[in-house]
Amino acid sequence: MTPTRGAWLPVAALLAAAVAWGSTVVVTKSAFDALSPLGVVTLRLILTGAAIALMFPRRLRMPWRDAVAGGGLGLLLAAGLATQTLGLRLIAPSTTGFLTATYVVFTALITAVFLRHRQPVATWVAVAVTVAGISVLAAGHEGESSNFAGGAALTLLSAGIYAVHIVLLGRQVTRRNVTQLTVAQAAAGAVVSLVAWPLLGEPLPADAGTWAQLLYLGIVCGAVALLLQSWGQSHVAATPAAVIMCTEPVWAAVFSVAAGLEAVTATMVVGGGLVIAALLLAVLPGRRANA
Repeated sequence: MTPTRGAWLPVAALLAAAVAWGSTVVVTKSAFDALSPLGVVTLRLILTGAAIALMFPRRLRMPWRDAVAGGGLGLLLAAGLATQTLGLRLIAPSTTGFLTATYVVFTALITAVFLRHRQPVATWVAVAVTVAGISVLAAGHEGESSNFAGGAALTLLSAGIYAVHIVLLGRQVTRRNVTQLTVAQAAAGAVVSLVAWPLLGEPLPADAGTWAQLLYLGIVCGAVALLLQSWGQSHVAATPAAVIMCTEPVWAAVFSVAAGLEAVTATMVVGGGLVIAALLLAVLPGRRANA
């Protein structure tokens, strides 16, 4: 069968989303020069909420069930982003990318333990490989063990929160309410951030460079990348889509090295490679039937 014209566009959309999210940790790390981690998170969520509201103004009115469900999911996302960003203050961007991506493995564990969904043997192998990869990454930071331990713990906590979000979203979302849930999640993040911002007691950034970083994080990585992923996954089979999205931590490492924030090391390559292998083990077995 001859591929239809433009069949590569959904694949490109997924890849663009993965690249954008991979770049997030590097841009966020740079924004710490002007703002605290929570300052970056709150302003980013406010910008994402504003962008989504402008894109879908008619979806702001929705059934209360969707508003409540989406609001709760949005608070989970905000909590995940906050813990991830706090952890990023203590560890390298590439390590943040690899550790955050373990939400894939956490999702499999949650569905196995709490939802009693049988998991293939490969999933449990992925858990062991994940632990091995994290151990290698930790070995590369022996001289800064206290910082690494704290940052890694926060980042793994964020991965767990993201996994809970994915599981709950899967139980709530339908073709009917997907847009409403997206809008409600963005709105919840923006509202809680508007409440939190005055409590932080930080002045708004005065330089254009910081605002450019925030606009990139809030609009490109927050609103646009989310829409690209949603559209791309509606046209690409589950297995190749999952594999493409698993490249996100690789892009985080690439951008971090390119920006001069860290150098390529053996522990980055080996530890990161093990984490990527674990992600592929986790996503491939359970999605072959849907491919």
